[in-house]
Amino acid sequence: MLFQVVRNGSLAGALLLAAGCSSGGGEAQPEGQGGSGGSAGNGGSGAQTSGAGGSGGSGSAGCAEFAMPTDVDCAAPLDGVLPVNLRCTGLYGDFDQRELACGVLEYKPAVELWSDAAKKRRFVSIPKGQHVDTTDPDAFVYPEGTQFWKEFSVTGADGAQRLAETRLLRKTAAGWVYTSYVWSEDEKQAIQMQNDFGVEDLYGTGHTVPNRDQCKECHVGRADYVLGWDALMLGEGAQGLSRESLVELGLIEDGSNLALAIPGNEVERRALGYLHANCGVSCHNDLAESAAHDTGLYLRLEASELGSVTATDAVRTGINKRPAENAKYDGLTNPDPANWYDIRPGDPSRSLLIARQMLRGFEGQMPRIGTHKIDEAGVEVVTRWIEEMKEDTYPPPGP
Repeated sequence: MLFQVVRNGSLAGALLLAAGCSSGGGEAQPEGQGGSGGSAGNGGSGAQTSGAGGSGGSGSAGCAEFAMPTDVDCAAPLDGVLPVNLRCTGLYGDFDQRELACGVLEYKPAVELWSDAAKKRRFVSIPKGQHVDTTDPDAFVYPEGTQFWKEFSVTGADGAQRLAETRLLRKTAAGWVYTSYVWSEDEKQAIQMQNDFGVEDLYGTGHTVPNRDQCKECHVGRADYVLGWDALMLGEGAQGLSRESLVELGLIEDGSNLALAIPGNEVERRALGYLHANCGVSCHNDLAESAAHDTGLYLRLEASELGSVTATDAVRTGINKRPAENAKYDGLTNPDPANWYDIRPGDPSRSLLIARQMLRGFEGQMPRIGTHKIDEAGVEVVTRWIEEMKEDTYPPPGP
């Protein structure tokens, strides 16, 4: 079943565009009839990489030209838009060898969202001759035809790593369409998930494939839907792609306004970056559609607020702030709301932010979706930040 969101225009417009093939053949079909599901990214940007930003024309070393397969089903489901088979999306030029298609770039953001220690690979394709609008460093705008893939590998019962799923986002004229492809047990194919309910404990690995609503809940927290790309995610510590390489590749016009850095000492930078990636970019921000908007606790790092640690939303909206009325306390050792602040300087034991990180199996756990294990390293980073909050920089703790 397709995971999808339509932001502008009609669903029919999205169906016609996404079902059609930009360079691999196939014809667009009317709404409800699927189509060939060809890749909107075929040909790409003329750049390719396998873990590092690079350049070169089609057919250059390290990539293979994508051609629409004829030996697998490349139609979209009757109630969907994107093709049934991952092979038809334009990610790989040589699927059997897992060789990326020319124009597909691999990257790794500076800070990653916790996903129960799953190994992830990320790929992007920007249509040739197009660029990402980075005029607003907090809200990139992607051209029609942009595709993002995220591949998950998890540890099986035998202790070996195995492919689990590959998620796809594609931008169409009507908005973003999205789905998840589940890898077969022999890892020879990945087929679009055929229900709305996700998959719990995929192949006994503990990995959860999210359902339609869960995907939407996270991604609507960004103005143009993509979570893992911003000036900080592509800044210090990023691999494969960076602000500089994107300019060199012609995928952004000007990166001068993207030279941003997280303020503070090492502990503060690590904690703020972690909260930005795991909490702020998707849910805890001031975008009205974001899932945690009504909590009033905003953890996303905004370009205009990077002059000092105390100017960040995390400090301004979290320090000594009592949790919102909609806060959940089930599963906590002390469920009395009077005990808690979102962040209490010097006191992780009364900081709900930490308690939520250490909670699992209850609605109040954070991250809320797609995780059954506590991120011990993430808890340590944020705990140390709160423990080391000194009154010469931070307000004194609330009563």
